[in-house]
This record gives sequence, structure tokens and C-alpha cells, in this order.
Amino acid sequence: MFSELFHPTGESSALEAKWTSSLAEVDRRQWDQISQHCGLYLSYPFLLAIEESEATPASYLLLRDGKGSLAAGLPVYQWDGSRDPGLDHYEPFASGGQWVLGRRARPQPWLPTLLAGSRAGYSTEFAVNPMLSRSHGSLVARLLAGAADLADSAGSASVGVMWLTSAAAREAYPCLQRPEYLILAGPNCAIEIKWDSFEQYLAHLSHSRRHSALRERSRFQESGLEVEVTDLRSCLDQLPRLAAQLQAKYGHASTEAEIAAQLEAQARHLNSESRVLLCRRRGRLVAFSLFYRWRDCLYGRLAGFDYAATAGSDAYFNLAFYIPIQLALDENLSQIKLGMASWRAKVLRGASLDPAWTLVCPPGPVRGSFSRATRGWGHEDAAEWWAQQFPGLVNWRQDWRWTRAGLAGNDPATIGPQ
Repeated sequence: MFSELFHPTGESSALEAKWTSSLAEVDRRQWDQISQHCGLYLSYPFLLAIEESEATPASYLLLRDGKGSLAAGLPVYQWDGSRDPGLDHYEPFASGGQWVLGRRARPQPWLPTLLAGSRAGYSTEFAVNPMLSRSHGSLVARLLAGAADLADSAGSASVGVMWLTSAAAREAYPCLQRPEYLILAGPNCAIEIKWDSFEQYLAHLSHSRRHSALRERSRFQESGLEVEVTDLRSCLDQLPRLAAQLQAKYGHASTEAEIAAQLEAQARHLNSESRVLLCRRRGRLVAFSLFYRWRDCLYGRLAGFDYAATAGSDAYFNLAFYIPIQLALDENLSQIKLGMASWRAKVLRGASLDPAWTLVCPPGPVRGSFSRATRGWGHEDAAEWWAQQFPGLVNWRQDWRWTRAGLAGNDPATIGPQ
């Protein structure tokens, strides 16, 4: 049922496909090789941390050549609908099907579901050995077709490849039989570190924004709050309570115990890459933000606030933006990845937008209505909405990343990849 939705080319047919239930069974050097152009969320240590701390079991599709060398790999998660708060925004009904079909649609027909790609960070990329650049497209097609085959054999009712980066969506597009299943999901935010000092960062802002940034920095400095930068292991037990408060405020269901398990696993595998900004008032922790350095980027991962204790201090802006910008400058990094949501706050402080796309393969009984709805719904309408919100950043008629025609590479109005 799902395998018919993809048409892999024959260029990768010589590769052997195998499944494994743990990334620990894969040589890290080989996984690092195929994922070297991917971000944190497809990295070996992060995937292991997910595997060890989340309720939904993981599998990995591995494509190897005749010598046993790894050519490509894809993480896959088979979810039966049982409790897993980490999937709040990573399953195809709530973050795709319901958007298209409306609130009357019900999740039960979509379960069980198979999720391919990352389940964190709103960022899915394809791990393909860069030495095989000529076969890249066929390898991506083979990975997606392999996931579809597993969905068919396992009796999955739906398939989702969530939050594809614009580059990954362009890679996937040629093998899709039903391109209308690819939905513009919303943009990720990132700050490009193109300055040599914080003063240069401030100078690039508009006059009004520079004034606001200076005021927010000054208010924080005068608040009596103190910040220490440390690693995750050294403060592990202090973070879950504040993180759970923030998660609850924004409608996420993770408990303190679940957050603690996630952080413990991340500390096992990513402690040396962690940067935790601990914010205290007279020795008591009242806020934090957790970042990971991966290659030349800093990734915002988690935060927590005691809102009463930090009221009026602009702690959020300093822990989420200004101190990380200084940290990135100090460590000579090129970018800060800030993920989804709070778009306006991020853009006002220098972030650019990269649209993410979600591939939603619905259950058989609703495919007709889903296709009609996606064609009528209009991804260009969604792109136009983002253009109206951020007219200086989004010009979907001139930027390939915002339309299916641009992803297909056949829209003469689109500019080259950014």
C-alpha cells in the first residue's frame, strides 16, 4: 500500500538493505561518515540518546555495498499510539493529517504509524555517504522505499517523514508518486554568526532593535541574576523541574521523570558537547537553557524558567539569544539553530527562516479526500501567509524552498539553493 507511493531508481539496487534495532550495532565511524553533512539530530550520539530514553522502539535501515561499507541509513520509529510525549509534534496525524482534513478528523484510523527520520529538533535530513554524490538521489529513494516496505509488512496505517529541511525535501521530491502529500509545515529559525564581536552583531540590527537589545541586556544585568556556563552532567538533577514547567505552559505532556530520563541519556552520549546556561538568584536556580555544540553549530535544545522569580528581567531573551550569540562568537561557530515557534522574537533578533516540509502518507480510506484537500488547500497559500508575516525574509515567488515547484526544480522563477 505504501510502497506504491515511491519509485526508487535502479542505481542503488546493488546495495544490500538490512535492518537493525539499535545504532549501537553500527560502527560509529561509518555512521559519522554518512551523516557528516547532517546536523545534530541525525548524529550517532543523539540518536542513541533518543533510542535509550523514549518509549517508542527504534529501527535503522542500513544500505551497504558489497564490501560491507555503509552507504546510507535512516532511523525509523513504529508508534502504536501509546504514551510518548516526545512525539507530540512528530506524528503524521496531529502534525499533518488534522491540518489538512480539519478538526473533525480522528487519529484512530492513522494508527499504528511509521515515522521515518528525526523525531527531534524539527529537522530531518538524509544520511548518505557524500562520496556517493552521483547516486545520492537513488539512495534517498531507496531509503524511503525501504521504510514504506516496512510499513506495509508491519501493517502500519500511515507513514510520516516529519520536518524535512528544504534541502532534504528537494532530495525526496523526485521519488514521490504523490507529491501533494508533501506539506509546507513551517520554518525553522537560525542565526548566522557573521560578526567578529557582539558589538558588530548589535550594529547590524536596526536602530530600534539595537535600542531594544541594549535595554534587554541592561535589564538582565541589573536584575541580580547570575549566569554560569557548565556541562549537562554537572547539573542534571536541577533541570527537569523547570523544564517541565515550561513544557506544561506550552501544552506539552512530558513529566519531570520523562525529561530526567531524556537528559540522563543525553548526558551519557553528548555531555562534552553540552553547554548549559544556569541562571541563579542568590544561589537558587531560576532558569536555564541547554545548547549542544555539534560541528560548527550551536543547537538550542531545552529551557526552563521560574516565571515569578525571573519576571521583569528579560531572562528569556538573554538565555535564548544574547548569551548564546556571545558563546558562539567565543567558540568561533557559524550558526545557532533555534528551531520552530516564537518566530517573531527570533527574527527580530537576527534569525533567518528555512521552511520545513512534512511528508504525510495517509491511511488508504482517506487518501482521496486528503489529496483533494491538499490540492485545494494550496501550499502557495501557506507560503504567502509566511510572506505576509515576514515580508523582508520570505519571497516565495523568488525562493525555491517555499513551493513544490521549487522543490521539483522546474520553476524558472526560483533562485538557487541557499
